[in-house]
Amino acid sequence: MEKPLPQALWIITAVTGAALLAVSILGVVLIFILPQAAADTMALVLMSLSVVGFLLGIGLLWAGWSGGRRLPAPQIYTRWGWAVCLLLILVLVGVAFLTPEDWQQRPIFAPFHLGLAALPAFFLLALMTLTAGRYRALTFRELIGALSGGAASILIALPSEIIGFVLSAVVVVLVALVLPGGAAEINRMGAMVERWRLMPPADMEQMMEALASPIVLVMLFLVFVVIAPVVEEVGKTLVMGVMGFWHRPSLTQTFIWGAACGLGFALVESVTNGANGLGEIWGWLGGMGTRALAAAMHMLASGIVGLGWGFFWRKRRWGLPLAYVIAILLHSLWNLNAVMSIAGTAIGTVTSPIGFIIAALGIGLMIILALFTPLALIGMPVLLRAYETKTE
Repeated sequence: MEKPLPQALWIITAVTGAALLAVSILGVVLIFILPQAAADTMALVLMSLSVVGFLLGIGLLWAGWSGGRRLPAPQIYTRWGWAVCLLLILVLVGVAFLTPEDWQQRPIFAPFHLGLAALPAFFLLALMTLTAGRYRALTFRELIGALSGGAASILIALPSEIIGFVLSAVVVVLVALVLPGGAAEINRMGAMVERWRLMPPADMEQMMEALASPIVLVMLFLVFVVIAPVVEEVGKTLVMGVMGFWHRPSLTQTFIWGAACGLGFALVESVTNGANGLGEIWGWLGGMGTRALAAAMHMLASGIVGLGWGFFWRKRRWGLPLAYVIAILLHSLWNLNAVMSIAGTAIGTVTSPIGFIIAALGIGLMIILALFTPLALIGMPVLLRAYETKTE
């Protein structure tokens, strides 16, 4: 039986929305007072994040106000939402080709950068909602809560991953010191870093030389394959655990709700990480395409955890830890393929041709996952809806 949320929670939601609005407006103001902001990639990222914060702030403010007044929340369901998203993606890509490349690093380009970061994920969410059916679609308040909770989990994930990186570096160095040749490799890497401090690397070959180091490879594995998946998957859907005290949606809804949490996290990550290619049209589009695939992975992993919460609320406590394990393994496998592709290329270029075999294996597995992930996102609501219909 559903319980009404306490007034205090709606007040906190509204206050959080108002604070987020204020911070987002301040972020936009800072862009115009920072030196050389007109042609700075960081200014574009700040503008994009400020727009995200502004929209989520308005959503939270409305959710807190309407929820406090016990007003009904509209459902987010449309048969043609996916087509609108697809059309907008094509329009943004076309506009990007017509925009001078040097404009891509200006704040004025932020709507296009943010749009291409968000629309592929919302395209998948619209298809998921369509296959789930009108009566299992999320309400506007549920969607805003999920997106905000997922985006806010960045505040947990980022410092945790930085701490994990530092601890990994310490452990790797300590282990390397007791292994044959380890001290010499540490000295070699230290000398390389010192050279780069005075003169940054001028070509990709120097970067490959660093990536091929066993010390760097182990650190990449620990940070991206072990630490990041655990930290991110634990944090993305915490908002569902809180809301579960009052609201217990169907299993299909919990999957979509979890996927929306993953979308919120992926949106912030895509805006920041996808900015690396700005200034070169094909580099930017390629990077944003990669971010779109990563967003699908985040949505699927969080959807699985969301489903785990659904089983947890139905007294099947084993469902939640099992869902976390599956989500973390999926995330780890995704990151492992990326590490294999990069590390294999570096090894093949610098030390041994067998590295190219490792890279090819990583790329092949990544293609399989890239095809599987969106199909699973769209197919899971169909299976869950059929299961719920049968049990009802």
